[in-house]
Amino acid sequence: MVKFFIVLCLALVPALMAEFVPLVPMLDGRIVGGSDATIEQYPHQISMRYRGNHRCGGSVYSSNVIVSAAHCVVGDLDLSLLTIVAGSTYLNEVTWELPVIKIIVHEKYTSSNDYDVAILILGGHFPINDKIQPIALATSRPEAGAEVIVTGWGTLVEGGNIPNTLQQVTVNYVELSKCKRSYPLMLTDRMLCANVEGGGKDACQGDSGGPLIHENKLLGIVSWGIGCARKSFP
Repeated sequence: MVKFFIVLCLALVPALMAEFVPLVPMLDGRIVGGSDATIEQYPHQISMRYRGNHRCGGSVYSSNVIVSAAHCVVGDLDLSLLTIVAGSTYLNEVTWELPVIKIIVHEKYTSSNDYDVAILILGGHFPINDKIQPIALATSRPEAGAEVIVTGWGTLVEGGNIPNTLQQVTVNYVELSKCKRSYPLMLTDRMLCANVEGGGKDACQGDSGGPLIHENKLLGIVSWGIGCARKSFP
């Protein structure tokens, strides 16, 4: 399928500037058709935990700031039960964990997943090392067909169980005009999509909020789609 992502260069930077200058989660995010990865390969990757359970992915923006999807943190959440685990390849391995003390949802976020961006402020600072590193933001969209990478602990098949090991998958950036053939009337300029022709590779449940990477920069956030790795839906 075509999985949709929120473009960070358009949606996130204004939210960051505003703050620092003065899918139901688990229903829309898995790595289908991917392979095992290590945290050293993607040291910006985090696991968002609620009541100790993996809820969504996200990315390290700085030692105490995480970028994720708004739909992962809206609703009736007890902030005291929300934490971020960083520096771990395996979900059952908690090396560094910090509480979330503030959530900033993009002011224009809607239930249709437009502006699906949230910034999480942590109650402490992660160490910066070979397993935890901030990721830079992309400043433009790639050319059509460019290879992009999605990582996370999402389910390996649609409706399946989440893996213990971090997963990675390479897919291709799809122009918005092409995506509109599969998703008419559902797209905005803040969204982009990616897939592999013929399906078989995708993000899935549990990958929501995680990174879409192009040339080692954060291009987007896993947001929404129809199913996982379906041929007709990027």
